[in-house]
Amino acid sequence: EVSWIDINPFSAIKPVPLKPACQRYYFTPEQIKLIMKNAAKFHDFYYLLLHTGIRCTDAYKLKPEHFESNYLKVQMNKTGDFLNIPIPEHVLELLEPRMANSTLFPLLSSDRQRRNCVKNIQRLFEPDFVRKNNINLHTFRHTYAHNMLNKGVPKEVLQTLLGHRSIKTTEIYANWVRKE
Repeated sequence: EVSWIDINPFSAIKPVPLKPACQRYYFTPEQIKLIMKNAAKFHDFYYLLLHTGIRCTDAYKLKPEHFESNYLKVQMNKTGDFLNIPIPEHVLELLEPRMANSTLFPLLSSDRQRRNCVKNIQRLFEPDFVRKNNINLHTFRHTYAHNMLNKGVPKEVLQTLLGHRSIKTTEIYANWVRKE
């Protein structure tokens, strides 16, 4: 529409309305207690996601060699970038018995078991609540980000911990925490 050409061929195309950015749902402390109480065989997996913020797709493939002292070093499935994040001591202690296996979570090697892992959380909430808030394993990542920002971790540090390429992605979390 800047008059470089007489007719804009795209003027007939209607713009796609963008969905307004909504707050990423995160688990409350009470919900986390409920989830962990009912986690059963998925307890360690949920605990890792909650305290590291890694994506579940990256956690599925974890092996003992990905842990070097108190750091987790893994290549992310989504971006291909390498993550090098500190692991809390209590998480390492919980995972110690699993270090003898070739993968940390062999139970989650099949799609069926991964679906069961998600359903194990979703069944704790009303179906409408699950749909409205998109409750899944990624919600642990949102919870981690929210908790870290509430503890005063700078968003630039959180960007590195979560493996975001752009600070704008991390700011989505930061903006909602500030509003609270």
